Amino acid sequence: MPVSPRTRLRRRRSTASLPIRALVAAAVATVAVAGCSSSTPESRKPTIVPASPATAPVTATPVGQVVAAPPGVALAFDTQSRTLAAVTQNEVLLYSVDGGLRQKAAVPLDTHAPGRAVVATGGGFLVAAKGAIIRITADGAARVTDVDGDALTAVPYQGKNGVDTLVGLADGRIEELGGKTPRTISGLVEASRLLVHGEDVLAVDRRQATLTVVDTTAGKLGDALRVGRGITNAEIDPYGRVVAVDTGHNQIIGFTASPFMERFLYPVPGAPYAVDYDDAAKLAWVTTTGTNQVVGYALSSGEPVEKQRKATVAEPDAVAVDPRDGTVFVLSAAGGGVQAIPTR
Repeated sequence: MPVSPRTRLRRRRSTASLPIRALVAAAVATVAVAGCSSSTPESRKPTIVPASPATAPVTATPVGQVVAAPPGVALAFDTQSRTLAAVTQNEVLLYSVDGGLRQKAAVPLDTHAPGRAVVATGGGFLVAAKGAIIRITADGAARVTDVDGDALTAVPYQGKNGVDTLVGLADGRIEELGGKTPRTISGLVEASRLLVHGEDVLAVDRRQATLTVVDTTAGKLGDALRVGRGITNAEIDPYGRVVAVDTGHNQIIGFTASPFMERFLYPVPGAPYAVDYDDAAKLAWVTTTGTNQVVGYALSSGEPVEKQRKATVAEPDAVAVDPRDGTVFVLSAAGGGVQAIPTR
């Protein structure tokens, strides 16, 4: 990404003292956010209108392969079964990927539409939907578990007392499932997305523009940090590094889960929105809905360095990566289909 010498110098100066400043900022923000959470009912907390993807412009022809699909909201790639799952409003579409994208199953959501999010589980997928989470095998068999609320996110989690799943709800609750004694962790306005790295759990709250530690041992929320003007999505890599997308301020912000602190802030013009991480190539892939592109950033230097940029389908609201060969999959929220982009 072209950067003027003055901008580059200013960014280097600001990041040179980042560890000290980040620790101070973390302490101040933690006190402010945690203090508000402990004394103010969720309905009275200051909130923002969550940031939205930019209106998709007409741009260059998407690269790679594109197959037709309804407008979608989420993608996940399961490395064990070599299967891609695309969540649309009313169904989950499953694709084989070796030798090109080919749809192999469609799982209707029925009364649990619309779908919200999906993660791979190692042989299948876990889908968050209206009033339920749905476990789907790679061949399309589905098992529904009802939840009390609108599930926005669901992730596998190996907790104590048999807990195997964490579910984030639209009203801010985080539910533990599978345990001997079901437990609810409250305090957020919206449990928009959950991130798990080992025993570390972080929660995105789009309505408060925050990233919060979830203490599953104590059953409560921990430290919290503000994330720009409008965090929309985030991903955590195998090293415990979090890339948070601040769509509201056209930037990505890096954190570490342990210790929980901000590490970098980097401008990404074009309304960045979705993010996924390629474990093999060590690249964070971020879509920009204002330009219909997906950009690969290396993070090894401590600050993002652009390595690749590809043209995508219209309004690329979801992205997933196959780490075996680096294929980047993109899902259009405007009905432009599912795209497979070779990157190696």
